[in-house]
Amino acid sequence: MSNYEKSGRTFIAYQGREFSSHNIVARLNRDCPSCYTVKSSVKRDDNVVFAKIVYDNYVDDRDPNNAQNVMTVNGYDQDEISRAIRDYSTYSIDDSDKYHTLISRLYRDNGDKVFRNLADRMDFCSVIWDGRSKELIAGVTEGAHEYSQLFYGYTRENEEIMFSNDENVLKTFCNEIHKMDSNTYMRNGELFTIEGDKINVGNDPLIKKTRQNADFLLDGLNALLVSITKESVRQKIEENLEEYLASDDPKKRLSDYIVKELDDVTKREVLALVNKVIDEYRLEENVEETLRRMFDHVLEEYSKTVNVPVSYNVYLNGNQVGQTSGGFYHEKYPQILRQISLDEPIMLIGPAGSGKNVAVAQVADSLGLKMYYTNNASNEFKLTGFIDAGGNYRSTEFYKAFKDGGVFFLDEIDNSDPSALIVINSALANGYMAFPHETIDRHPDFRIIAAANTWGKGADLQYVGRNALDAATLDRFDNIFFDYDRHLEECLYPNEEVLKFMWSFRDAVLKSKIPHVVSTRGIGKVYKKEMNGIPVEDILTSNVVKNLGQDDVNTIVGNMRDINSSNKYLEGVKRLTLRR
Repeated sequence: MSNYEKSGRTFIAYQGREFSSHNIVARLNRDCPSCYTVKSSVKRDDNVVFAKIVYDNYVDDRDPNNAQNVMTVNGYDQDEISRAIRDYSTYSIDDSDKYHTLISRLYRDNGDKVFRNLADRMDFCSVIWDGRSKELIAGVTEGAHEYSQLFYGYTRENEEIMFSNDENVLKTFCNEIHKMDSNTYMRNGELFTIEGDKINVGNDPLIKKTRQNADFLLDGLNALLVSITKESVRQKIEENLEEYLASDDPKKRLSDYIVKELDDVTKREVLALVNKVIDEYRLEENVEETLRRMFDHVLEEYSKTVNVPVSYNVYLNGNQVGQTSGGFYHEKYPQILRQISLDEPIMLIGPAGSGKNVAVAQVADSLGLKMYYTNNASNEFKLTGFIDAGGNYRSTEFYKAFKDGGVFFLDEIDNSDPSALIVINSALANGYMAFPHETIDRHPDFRIIAAANTWGKGADLQYVGRNALDAATLDRFDNIFFDYDRHLEECLYPNEEVLKFMWSFRDAVLKSKIPHVVSTRGIGKVYKKEMNGIPVEDILTSNVVKNLGQDDVNTIVGNMRDINSSNKYLEGVKRLTLRR
């Protein structure tokens, strides 16, 4: 028995649903009598199972290694990885005994570059599960030693992918075993050099399997096309078949196509037909199962990323003008649409950055009207306009909407001059308006929506510059409370770590009674920077703690609940030292 075997560094990595963690352990103990596995050596996330395998009773570092949403199993020489840590000047581990976490932590911070960064320092193989992107990445550097070779195969029944650095282990589960070339890594069925260059894979078995899956997908799509009678739906799918044929990742291609390219009505029709086609179309059993798994994946991803609203009939002046289109809608959108369709002036009251402007724009679009925007009315001329020194009339957004029809949106009405708002009261009450150069009747399609951060009673601790509105103005408008919508935030910014932190931080701000805004707009900024790799500390100082002092931050963090202690944003805010 080699020293390598005694070291307990053999591993298995599996993605699929054919085997559970328990089944893998049982099969190894049954079919590999020299193997010893224990439940604590198996870790699972989503449909991925990682396990360490040992060949005697001595178990050293048997658990898969973890680092904030990253799970790895690796093969390496202990002396080489210890030396790599010492030589790797841009990275350090406080406890030298934790050398086995190096690759998982490096991937967390650097992504695929982990293979290139360590290639000249050590030989190793690694399989990585990125819990954020739900991707399985496998790579091998020089691979000259038995501990740094990487093999993969497909399970016998469902042909799901499995990796190990011991081909004998894979023989327990797979028929055909393949060895990965040195200095390559694999992501989503594509091969790359460790420098990141895509490899022309030719007849590589994994790529062949992916392309076979694409063919299976096309069989299902063709059957689906036969069952579609609506010409517009069929035409849209037919136009994209060539792209499917060329795609190495049909699951992602189909998901992206449904999410981004089809209109909402078409999306619903396609998705409703998918399962019907699979149930009715007689395929060979393995093809049918492959198709079902693909479409299950699409439906799962679709439900996570697309908020499909109920279709609302849109009325204007008693006549139906259409239906709402697809998109992401605030929970109060249907109420706003119904009441504005009844020609009721509306005031949206809610915190800054909750999406009021976007909702008004969506309502105007649904009505087929142009939106006219004014940010507070600091004086009446901002509404009525004026005659300049040359005798020319200078019009306003309010004038255009009142004359030609459209949705006039007066943002921050509680930051307006109360006397200027008499203009609006008069126009709504009389149905006509005297502007400096002419008196005109209100257009039948004129609608008005205002937005405020307060209830019109004047300034509060959060919004100190707001004015009190008179009773006549308040009486003109239907009030709709427009708060942050977490379901909308989840649809717009699908990153669990960001959302959990921002929601917990927002709740803690309210509990601490500290005047600070944690808005939907702010979550969007954090999400955008997270997706572009901006360091956590920079995101926190730019978009989260902002003008807070150290004592306020400490108080808020102390009140945070319902968040995992390993959340990197929580860890980051605890490390912050603010000097102001």
